Amino acid sequence: MKTIQVEDGSGNVFVDIGSRNPQEKLLRAQLLSAAQAVIRRRRLSQARIAAMTGLKQPEVSNLVNGKFTAFSADRVASILSSLGYDVEVRVKAKAGVRRPAQAVMVGP
Repeated sequence: MKTIQVEDGSGNVFVDIGSRNPQEKLLRAQLLSAAQAVIRRRRLSQARIAAMTGLKQPEVSNLVNGKFTAFSADRVASILSSLGYDVEVRVKAKAGVRRPAQAVMVGP
């Protein structure tokens, strides 16, 4: 029987795989996921999304299909605002912990 090695993750897959700017990528992914959840929950068509956000059809397709690299965190936050949501990013010091700060997004 083979032994499988398991390593605990950091909580940010982008840190774990050695990406550049992992905190920004995680925040962008969380915002994109929140936007997709809103779209699913409200059952918005791509035409309705375009009308609400001012996005062109290819951009709406990228949003709906989760094309991560097509949007910055700021752009997704703006899209969420156009869909009727406020986006808040909270910054706070971690007591007694010396590791990089993390951006945390609470979903709709």
